[in-house]
Amino acid sequence: MKTPRELLLDRHREAQSKLNAIRQETLASMEKDALDRSSITLRDVLRSFRWHLAGMGAVWMFVLFLHLDTGRAPQIMATIPPAKNLPRQFIMVSVRENRRQLSEMMEAEPSASEHHGLFLPKPRSERRAEMLIA
Repeated sequence: MKTPRELLLDRHREAQSKLNAIRQETLASMEKDALDRSSITLRDVLRSFRWHLAGMGAVWMFVLFLHLDTGRAPQIMATIPPAKNLPRQFIMVSVRENRRQLSEMMEAEPSASEHHGLFLPKPRSERRAEMLIA
């Protein structure tokens, strides 16, 4: 008695030669396509970079826009009036006042009411142990 595998192999033995012919035709056509695609043209290279080039072009357009916009900066600065210079005596008086206020702040000590509000725990050695004796 033949096994199912042997039955299948006998039945499809005739198709094996046809399948080999189809495989060889397919491989031949794939090799032909591979030879045609092996030559890379300039068009293929540029096509692969099209989104990159478009992005870089947009960046350069933005840079040019910013460059053209800054050409008017000297004209705008010329319309602003120069700042008025303060007299030296006024500056010296304000510096002395600032120093006086800083020295007052640094020498100031906290008042007695601020010390009274703080709770400072006593060391444990000063605590008394209380015992009740009955």
